[in-house]
Amino acid sequence: MTMALTETFDILSYKGVDKAIQGLFSKFAHQDQTGQIVFDFFDEQGRKVDAEILSLYRNKQASRGISTLNLSEDSRAIFVSDSYASLICFVNQFKARISFDEAGFLIIGAEFDFSLLTQALKKVSKKAKFNTVFSTSILGRVMDCKVQDLVYDRDCQYYLSDDWVQLKNQKRNKVSKESIFTFSLRTYCISQAIIQTVRTFKPKQKGVESFYQLNQLHWKSPI
Repeated sequence: MTMALTETFDILSYKGVDKAIQGLFSKFAHQDQTGQIVFDFFDEQGRKVDAEILSLYRNKQASRGISTLNLSEDSRAIFVSDSYASLICFVNQFKARISFDEAGFLIIGAEFDFSLLTQALKKVSKKAKFNTVFSTSILGRVMDCKVQDLVYDRDCQYYLSDDWVQLKNQKRNKVSKESIFTFSLRTYCISQAIIQTVRTFKPKQKGVESFYQLNQLHWKSPI
């Protein structure tokens, strides 16, 4: 990593996160008096509307707003997530295999506001490669598809009903459904006859939903 270090955080250092990586994510972060890390999220006017809070054993994700880091015409790769904690743990795990020096990061609140995403991505080159770092849960897999929709400027609605994901293509007024147990960005693209251009990253360890959870398993102190 070549980016200069701007700030380090006790919790991330304890969890084994490289100092240079902490610097990548420090722009909208601060450590409060209790040691928690607070990551700020903003609306379209740049006003703070929410925050993600990371403590030693818990992570409270933001429900609204957006937080963008290093987004520009020069961003060759964009990594999208709904959690600073998981994104940081992912980058720390993959730092030897992926160069993040020219990457842009986009963290979106749980509401997944399309207008905020669209506004943020106006700064990005159309040649940039999109990657998602969401959980393995059905909501995380739907998020993957929503990012792909954004890249293709598709208008799809997703509804969860019992053990099914119902998809509605607004432009074609076409409805289809798939089991939540097999639903993924890959199966979605096949069903919609589109080419998958977004790369997804998920923890491969069985029973682990996110890279934050994976880090917790490795670094949690015995009681």
